Amino acid sequence: MSNPDQYKQMSTTELIKQFPRYQTMLDEYVRAAKAMDEQTFRQTYENDQGVLPFSTIHLHNIPISLYRSRLERKVGNKEDLSSPRTFSYVPLELANGYFPNLQRANFSGQSIFYGSLSPTTNFREISDDVTAGEEIYMAKWNLSPDANLMLNRILPPKDTFLNDNIKRFFELDEEKSEVFESFFQKLGEIMMSTEEGNAKYMVSALYANFVYKFRPKLLPDGSYMKPFDGLLYPSTKVEDVIEWNMAIKPDCIDKHATLQYVVRGKVEKDLRSINYSDIGFCKDGEIHWYSPWIDHRDITPTKMIVWDTNNIPVELDNGTLFDKVGKIVSNPWAVFEYQKDQWAGQYIRHFQSSLRGDYNLEELEEENLPSATFSGHAILREVDGWKFIRNEQEFRIGKIGFEFKVKSTFIRKQKPNGINWMENHGT
Repeated sequence: MSNPDQYKQMSTTELIKQFPRYQTMLDEYVRAAKAMDEQTFRQTYENDQGVLPFSTIHLHNIPISLYRSRLERKVGNKEDLSSPRTFSYVPLELANGYFPNLQRANFSGQSIFYGSLSPTTNFREISDDVTAGEEIYMAKWNLSPDANLMLNRILPPKDTFLNDNIKRFFELDEEKSEVFESFFQKLGEIMMSTEEGNAKYMVSALYANFVYKFRPKLLPDGSYMKPFDGLLYPSTKVEDVIEWNMAIKPDCIDKHATLQYVVRGKVEKDLRSINYSDIGFCKDGEIHWYSPWIDHRDITPTKMIVWDTNNIPVELDNGTLFDKVGKIVSNPWAVFEYQKDQWAGQYIRHFQSSLRGDYNLEELEEENLPSATFSGHAILREVDGWKFIRNEQEFRIGKIGFEFKVKSTFIRKQKPNGINWMENHGT
């Protein structure tokens, strides 16, 4: 809670008397949000700054990683995909009375950096209508340990707020503890509301702005309570209450956050993971994009298989293979090379999701990007009139197929534009 030493100067009875009033104010905000438009609501209550208590958490010398995602369909055509700003908060110069929209921790026109502590949480937070298969960007931002984040922590409504140390500090018995807990549970319900309409966000945005505008205080013991950098709150899209989001003020991001990477890919069916293709590394304020690619020279056949017209495999040892005009096929492997573009291209595009490699994003480095080798199976071509003769025994050949090996690596791109698996080595 904010300024516990101030409350300590009160008697426990005086302190407890404050919390029913806090609950009454929350109830008033909720009623007003359902009856007022956003502008009237703000004009009426924004000056109530400082009348509600906070639950604080100070992340001292702790590195923090935040994941922030954007649906590709919501990225404008004129946005610069090489700029970290495209994957950060809405630039302040673009904010107006209506943009960004009213959200859980910001009023309309107020730019705030939203991120999740886990990428699996973040995909569920970006949009109410996200579906499997949608193209998405996910950025990983790192906040330096010297940021020393001061956050207002929103407690899940079902969590018990008061631990034994706090109870002892305020000399609270069980009955008085319930008064404290009741307020923070109500606040948690408001901040994590999943109701429809703007009213669900107006109260949470109001409380968030109380947090953002909190003025630093010198406590009676001579210590200093710094301003808040933002809010820490549980995900409303995931039932597991240990999955957390943050809403951070832009100036904190500007001073302490750096972009590590951005990946582009498709949301998986679980809506909690991404099958990424392109990856961008941020260096010196610019994102360098890389895409998986396969050079034609890196597709090589490893085994040839033929079938007769009854679909029975035929061994090609100790015999001769003839084409439909009776010409000896002296180098059947050339068949693969002759139509590699068509066969391998179709195969690779069909199975492209498995050809990127199971790389750990945290271990990838722009200077040393890895390659991965895969085995393909039975690229087929039907043949007409071919035959194989061994010891005067003739087999009519109906299909020829190849197993092959393919190496996938990364190539630098001007911008991410999906997977182009095949490229001629001369281009």
